[in-house]
Amino acid sequence: MSRSAPARQLRAVFERYQEETWALFPQDASDLGLHAYDALLGPNDAATWNAHGRLLTETLQAVEALPDDGFTGDDWLDRRTFLARLRTDSLWNGPLQTWRTNPQVHCDTALHSLFHLVIRNTDRLARIRPAIESRLAQIPRFLAEGAACLRRPVPLWTRLARQSCEHAGAFLEELAAQLAPLSPTPEKTWELAREATRAFDRYGRAAENKTPGAASGFSVGRAHFETLIREKTGLPYALPEVQALGRALVEKLGAELAREARKFGRKKAGQILEEAAARWTPQSGSLLEEYRRITTDVRGRFERAELVTFPGDEQCRVLPVPAFLRHHFPTAAYSQPGAFDRNQTGIFWVNDLGAAQPDPARRRAEIRQHFGIEFTCAHEAYPGHHLQFVLQNRHPSRIRRLANHAIFYEGWTLWCEQMSVSHGIVELEEARLMQLHDALWRAHRIGIDCGLHGGGLSYQGACRQLQEGVGFTKARAQGDVNWYTSAPTVPMSYLLGRLEVERLHAQCVTREGWSLRQFNDWILSFGAIPWRWIWESRLRP
Repeated sequence: MSRSAPARQLRAVFERYQEETWALFPQDASDLGLHAYDALLGPNDAATWNAHGRLLTETLQAVEALPDDGFTGDDWLDRRTFLARLRTDSLWNGPLQTWRTNPQVHCDTALHSLFHLVIRNTDRLARIRPAIESRLAQIPRFLAEGAACLRRPVPLWTRLARQSCEHAGAFLEELAAQLAPLSPTPEKTWELAREATRAFDRYGRAAENKTPGAASGFSVGRAHFETLIREKTGLPYALPEVQALGRALVEKLGAELAREARKFGRKKAGQILEEAAARWTPQSGSLLEEYRRITTDVRGRFERAELVTFPGDEQCRVLPVPAFLRHHFPTAAYSQPGAFDRNQTGIFWVNDLGAAQPDPARRRAEIRQHFGIEFTCAHEAYPGHHLQFVLQNRHPSRIRRLANHAIFYEGWTLWCEQMSVSHGIVELEEARLMQLHDALWRAHRIGIDCGLHGGGLSYQGACRQLQEGVGFTKARAQGDVNWYTSAPTVPMSYLLGRLEVERLHAQCVTREGWSLRQFNDWILSFGAIPWRWIWESRLRP
């Protein structure tokens, strides 16, 4: 296809930016499936972060200088996607400087650099061992440079980073136990792990010894938050508009949940679901086999209902979490292939913590955590994250393969859950009750997201809202709010994303007469970008 001169210029600017960014942060390139970078853990000093800041500024100026009217269709979407990425990254690197205020940035990057290699290569650790050990050797230097960057860190983030550093030791010991038998020099492997453990301990203590910043320092403030709303969600809303929408959704979904719960008697929704989970047992011989059976069944049901097209060559493996990683995973999780990886196999991890429990009662309690597997499979595997990401990774545009707007990929998964109920994919008696209960949780997230980052809501107040509004335990509420503080606009993106899909559906399916499969295939063809941009590109000549 012949491209305009501005479109060709955009791609040249993008490729140059990527090469220079990967030179600064090679671990990011490794995450994307560029295996030449697997053994590298890049520099982490202030000079590197400032160099990336200058690169962001120069690249943003170059892209903004390309005239908007020189782009149409997919080229316009590429430019808009790249602009959003540059603007948000410039915000984190520049005014917010989270690499100075958030100690998690450095310790979590170091941990992830190992964890990513391990989870993508659990069945071939011998092959990847040299790269893992190379990164282990670089961790002390990486963390020492990161500690030197910190200035007035946010106390909450310091506490969470300290916890990560404390847990790192157990992970590294377990990792060394797996790698040492594969190494020609096992004692060297153990020493690398021990020195990395000591480095994490030094880093955690160094972060704690820094003069702390304000307790509410995680809040980005209204102006920056509204920039993120515009660039990350594509929505034209001011902060008060999002807050009003969140309140309305809480009220609406709360009323719907109460009506649905009345079908089961006088009990509250949470109690009904707890009792249903207590009655549930896997039909298959093991929890892993149950996930495999239901994942295949859910995929087949969506395919037979002609709700979406599945490419013939995609593969999603349902695997057990290795024993030494069990405490690093939730009940189930999806690991997507890298955007540029030749191996596009997705991995749907099942974490059966009950398997190691000798006490039958505790084993049953762990199994109950998996109640509603059908929704989990629809969300994580088919046709949720797995299908969405493997299709995105085939996009001809390298810019679009790197799109990571949560309003799309989490909005899509909630849309999948909704289709599971409305089209009878999930046949549980409590299916609609479960969906409404989870939607109410996501509605509360909207207001909490706005309150934490726009001001007006404390950390403690956010936790109370989840406890009182959704029935969370204190620990679960804190776990949720902890990541809300460092991911502004992501919590709101789940339910707002589904609402955006519904608006597009109303236009394309209800008004224009598309089939549902045609609609779903169409929206999945764009990559993880805001839904409003998809509609806007449709209207551009």
